[in-house]
Amino acid sequence: MLESRDLQRELIEPKKGALTKSSIIEAALAIASKSGLEGLTIGNIAEAVNMSKSGVFAHFGSREELQVAVVGEYYQRFQDLVFSPALIKPKGLPRLNYMIQTWLKMSIGADSSSCFFIAGAVEFDDQPGIVRDELVRSVEDWRSAIRRAIYESIEAGHLKKSVNADALLFQLYSIVLGVHHDSRFLENPKCLAIANRLIKEILSSNQAI
Repeated sequence: MLESRDLQRELIEPKKGALTKSSIIEAALAIASKSGLEGLTIGNIAEAVNMSKSGVFAHFGSREELQVAVVGEYYQRFQDLVFSPALIKPKGLPRLNYMIQTWLKMSIGADSSSCFFIAGAVEFDDQPGIVRDELVRSVEDWRSAIRRAIYESIEAGHLKKSVNADALLFQLYSIVLGVHHDSRFLENPKCLAIANRLIKEILSSNQAI
């Protein structure tokens, strides 16, 4: 009987620990969405999940480890909301357009968090360490996905063979950066329409005849 209880405890405690860790990350993600990754502290997380600081430390040995976990969770959700649905779209411009449009909406939506790929770059652009490394990895993965969609558009005959994929990536990425800045910081309601017009013009000028 004792062995059975010990076995039950061994099975339950890891599951409970995983749930607790998940709730900590969820609370941290909500805080970081409004206050940035630098706004995360062990203290405000402990308060948010009604735990002691030592309890939070039991799951994350440092503030940086918690920030890295939050970036990883954001990246997974970004994939689920933006990238994975795009793979259902036909290769070429339909997929590329979907990726950029969905990213735009996610970046400026009043009910969504500020894009970590953009806001995080501002926070950690000159701060070397594991958090910056995780952000860079996530951003590079996303940029690679956009670049791949551009190449697929060329291969599908939707874009000219002469298109410079890196230059087009830079243009599209820069437009989203500008929209994020103008919509959230300057509260300019016209920036999305301007961005969509620019994207349409850029893609049209590069379309294969």
